[in-house]
Amino acid sequence: MSDIEQILDIYARRVLAKAELLDMQTGFQENYSPITGAPLGTKAPLLLYIINNGAIQTEGTNTNYGSPVRCVKLCRRVIDPPRNSITCTKKSKVTLDFELVLIVEFENDAFDVLTLPKNLSSTQHYDVDITKAFVASTVIDVAGAPVIQHQNVVLPYETLTILSTGINAYSKFEYIVNIPFTSFSPALRRCELEDPSLQSYILLRDLNYDVDVLEQFLVHTSATASIWTTMVDFSLVEDIIDKLGIDQDIQITGTPEYVCTD
Repeated sequence: MSDIEQILDIYARRVLAKAELLDMQTGFQENYSPITGAPLGTKAPLLLYIINNGAIQTEGTNTNYGSPVRCVKLCRRVIDPPRNSITCTKKSKVTLDFELVLIVEFENDAFDVLTLPKNLSSTQHYDVDITKAFVASTVIDVAGAPVIQHQNVVLPYETLTILSTGINAYSKFEYIVNIPFTSFSPALRRCELEDPSLQSYILLRDLNYDVDVLEQFLVHTSATASIWTTMVDFSLVEDIIDKLGIDQDIQITGTPEYVCTD
């Protein structure tokens, strides 16, 4: 080991500022006005209509109730590496793509595994081989197309979308939050915002969820057919930490652990 102090030039990523978004609801649906039907830009829990165990789609009067849901637990979240981008010198855009694996317990002690959004359908596109839960037409419309969910009342603005390649072909949820640079601390200087190496680094922590099992509900899958379900409110909550940094040479005085002598 060398005992000679030197000026050491270290190439590193230096964090300039960060924004901490605590208890962000990343799994949600948008509220709609009960009077006008217009989107309100605020969040509500994602309302799932989970098909009762043993329930059968029936024409006419439906007494095939099946066994309702007793409890729902999040088994795991399958998430892609978070993506981020800097939008001009105004905001940091964070994107999370994920699936949810739920364990559903029914009152007859049966269990099932739901993978969301793969096992979701609109009420008009029930498929016995795919569908395990329905969502409102404000989440997946009657044509089977996902509807973008918004939170655009308070900053930072957010969206949640179900990625799809067709009817009943829903692959992932895509959550996006746009964090204005005014939300970062300490405040960034103009020269830092214009640095070509400015990057955003994302840290996720404290993933949690909330479930509220509600009453049974008869979903009409066509003009004449229906199937019994249980309504369940589901919310996903986590902390999102966004660090803004630049690549920089840092000089320090120190002793290298090893110095080549050849």
